[in-house]
This record gives sequence, structure tokens and C-alpha cells, in this order.
Amino acid sequence: MIFNEQGFIDIDEMIAQEPSFQKIMQDGIVTDDELQQQSERVISLLHEVENRLSEDDQLLVKRLFAETNVLSAIYHYYSLQNIR
Repeated sequence: MIFNEQGFIDIDEMIAQEPSFQKIMQDGIVTDDELQQQSERVISLLHEVENRLSEDDQLLVKRLFAETNVLSAIYHYYSLQNIR
């Protein structure tokens, strides 16, 4: 499920439950190899999704990625504003 019982996405919990994250963070250090492997994992999944979806579905996923990253970027800027 994407949403929890309260109707929210608990992305931190989703990340923490991913075996790839657990393995990478086991020693508390992210190596160049781990970063490369995770990048390759994501690219592989994106290709798989792209091959399974219609063009309209692909556009929806593209918008989702874009808006999610806008949220991440503005959250980062918002956090920096509060540090100043």
C-alpha cells in the first residue's frame, strides 16, 4: 500500500523497509559502488515500468516524478531558510 491508515505516505518507513537501503546503511557508510549499484537498480526498474505502461500512464508517472522532486527541492530550500 502507498498510503497508511491516516491517509499519508510514510516515505521514511518505506525507505527503511527496503532491503537495498538496509544493506547499504548497515555500516553507516555509502560507498561509490553502492551508489552506482543503487543507480543501476533504479534505472532498471524505470525501464521495466516504462515497458509495461501505456503512453498515458508513462506521462502520469513522469509528472509524479517531477512533482515529487519539486516537493523534495522546495522542502530542502524551506529547511535551509529556517537555518538562517
